[in-house]
Amino acid sequence: MLNYTLSKDNIEKLNYLIQDKNNISILNRFESSELEEKDYKYFEEIGIINKYKLIEKSVDHVIDTLANPYNTVNIMFTGGVSTYEQSINYNDKMDSPVMLTMTPDNIYIKDDDVLGVVDTLQDFVGNSSLKSINYSKKYNENEAYVIAVFLDMERKATLRSFIDEMPFSSNSYNVNMLWRVLNSTGSSIQWYVHILKKIIGEHKVLTQTQVKEALDSLVKKGDIVQVGSLYQPSAELTSLASRMIIVDNVLLVQSVVKKDVDEVISSGFTCVQTGVHDLLFIDFNGEEVILETISSSKLLNYITSFIK
Repeated sequence: MLNYTLSKDNIEKLNYLIQDKNNISILNRFESSELEEKDYKYFEEIGIINKYKLIEKSVDHVIDTLANPYNTVNIMFTGGVSTYEQSINYNDKMDSPVMLTMTPDNIYIKDDDVLGVVDTLQDFVGNSSLKSINYSKKYNENEAYVIAVFLDMERKATLRSFIDEMPFSSNSYNVNMLWRVLNSTGSSIQWYVHILKKIIGEHKVLTQTQVKEALDSLVKKGDIVQVGSLYQPSAELTSLASRMIIVDNVLLVQSVVKKDVDEVISSGFTCVQTGVHDLLFIDFNGEEVILETISSSKLLNYITSFIK
């Protein structure tokens, strides 16, 4: 069993020692910086290199798996003010996984207990088979963006009702207001518009015409109610917004497989959590966005499946 605790400076020096990395290596996330004599001495003391300044044979498999993985499972967990990132790396035999964990303070590398990450995440997200509401929908990109705007607007309205001590009622929005909110939302995990843009992977600017077309489609589906020139969320969508008011955690899981030099296959999902019983699973398959409420135990099962 190998277990190393490194600083950001240490990992940059280690990165310099490792010349050959493929394009899915987690080490590409870090800079490289040339070693000084004290750095060589440190790496020799902890057993990463020998007296000839070469990687020790006992850690060859760890370094090679980190630098040239066949498969990586990357988990990023944003909870409160901290970000926790875990990269689980496999060779082409899919055995002897190597884990690299990034925290605000240190980077940890070890080669055992890959499912320990699930236990760690359970401490944050909980483990319950219950969920507050049932919501399961599929939307095209533009529809999903408009749904995200409604979620953000309704959450803001709910918070205002708490502050003003006034009864809450769903607001009505016109096309122009929805379009402005969609294209002016800030970069914060509190906003579903921002989260969705990160998931889809492009900064898409919808026109007012596209917003109107998406609204018309959502009206037909029953997710939005039209009242004259104004639009309101359905009771089901309002219920979802009321349960997802303050985002506590965002979890991103991605599995990447390097088939050959030119072929990389990727899959994954995002989960937004506001409480032990309030988790919204979000996935994008290239054509449709899936929104589904799930239990925390189901989330942990998904993560376990990805790791295995």
